[in-house]
Amino acid sequence: MSNWKKLVTTFMVSQTVSLLGSMLVMYSIMWYVTLSTQSGVMMTIMVLCTFVPALLISPFAGVWADRLNRKRLMIIADLLIAGVTLVIAILFFMGIRELWIVFVVSVIRSIGQSVHQPAVSAVYPQIVPKDKLLKIQGISQGIQSASMILMPLLAGLLLAVSSIEYIFFIDVITAIVAVIILIFYVKLPKHEAEMNQEAIDYFKDIKEGLKYAFTHPLIFNILLFGFLFMFMVAAPAFLTYLQVARVFGPEAWRLSILEAVFGIGMLFGSILIAAWGGFKNRLLTYFVAYIAIGIGTVGLGLPFNFWVYIGFWAFVGFFISVSSPILTALIQEKVDPLYIGRVFSVFGLISMVSMPLGMVLFGPISDTVDVSLIILLSGVMMIIIAIYPLFKKSLMKEGLKIEMPKEIQDM
Repeated sequence: MSNWKKLVTTFMVSQTVSLLGSMLVMYSIMWYVTLSTQSGVMMTIMVLCTFVPALLISPFAGVWADRLNRKRLMIIADLLIAGVTLVIAILFFMGIRELWIVFVVSVIRSIGQSVHQPAVSAVYPQIVPKDKLLKIQGISQGIQSASMILMPLLAGLLLAVSSIEYIFFIDVITAIVAVIILIFYVKLPKHEAEMNQEAIDYFKDIKEGLKYAFTHPLIFNILLFGFLFMFMVAAPAFLTYLQVARVFGPEAWRLSILEAVFGIGMLFGSILIAAWGGFKNRLLTYFVAYIAIGIGTVGLGLPFNFWVYIGFWAFVGFFISVSSPILTALIQEKVDPLYIGRVFSVFGLISMVSMPLGMVLFGPISDTVDVSLIILLSGVMMIIIAIYPLFKKSLMKEGLKIEMPKEIQDM
């Protein structure tokens, strides 16, 4: 256990390098579709291309994360994403820039990321002491938040001075570097299921994972909350680009500043949760943060001034960073390690179902109804959805922190 900090640091470095390139491409593709079409329908198609493939692959990805070599899974996923990004870069260089190509690439990148994420989430409880998981998740969230400050600014700068295909090449390079670090510098211990070397019965394992998730008192309630909340989140998550373009102007710098300020909010939220750890009852911290996210979304629905508007985005980002590590740490602490990959994939499934469903509703409506009104009403619903669980005493008891023996805390 004495070397766990060094191992975690090296692992985080590899994932940060991979994250930087992926975020550059994510922003670039989303802005490319938004600014070239300004269409709610096109944005809906983009969202479906991202979420539907993930919906199909996630159950299997969860099983793989529980049963197979997690480092190998991350390497394969990174190389898949890098390969398809290289293809679109070459096509763009050749002048082939049809929108359907962007959609196809988004589908394949979504598959790679769906394999990658459960494996990453399952690695942390493998190498981090249980009582340190929340702090590590806070630090990880902080790195992501800092990236969300720098990457949109860099993406906006690169789009202003060069073509989008150069950004695609940067992603290829960062993916290769991340893979090299994983191969040569990250030595992960084998987990129990990996050592058993049993043949995988996918449908049996998926069924067992779903049964575990939906019969676990904490996990089931959070899944239900997550589905309802994320359905409403689809409006601010995907329509704010359109809102900015329509209300304030279709300049790329506005989108860069919006994302950067959002990242600043997330960074401060990450610092707070890593240092503070939240209330004694972690679910209280979790749901209060989501109430605040709803309040911030209501503010986004009142876009009378651009700078006030992005201030609300910082507010929302702050509380997202407070809530996200809480949920991840709770899962890592309270879920049986044999099921942890599948449980993370179930949470991914909920997001992949609820947000596209929300976008199927909100996207087409946004071409006929004021986007700001849609976002305002979604914020009101978020507040109502997040307040209700606070009155469920049996659920709130599940949020109490696990007290570790002093000798383990001192390790």
